[in-house]
Amino acid sequence: MQAMLVIIQAQDTSTVLDRLKVLDLPCLLPIASAGGFLRQGNTALLMAVQSEQLPQVMNILKDTCQQRTTFMPAYYIEAAPTISAFPIEVEVGGATIFNCEIEHFEVF
Repeated sequence: MQAMLVIIQAQDTSTVLDRLKVLDLPCLLPIASAGGFLRQGNTALLMAVQSEQLPQVMNILKDTCQQRTTFMPAYYIEAAPTISAFPIEVEVGGATIFNCEIEHFEVF
């Protein structure tokens, strides 16, 4: 069994959860959060996944969590050498996935 922590954009959450429901995972917990750099909503998904279901979960995430381009004011970027009135194009989205093997778990 695998423990997964997946961080996705908030706008992808409902689609991902709908697609993951059909797998009947033993544990699926969404936690809403807000990103620090772009100040956009994110969702952290905590999941327990059977090893044989891992390819299906990865395919669902790959299909539903797409990268996008957005614009943000230049003054949000701390490393910017000058302040510009023109927005900067940045790439957002996708999924950040942490996967760990579960050696033992108990249910009470």
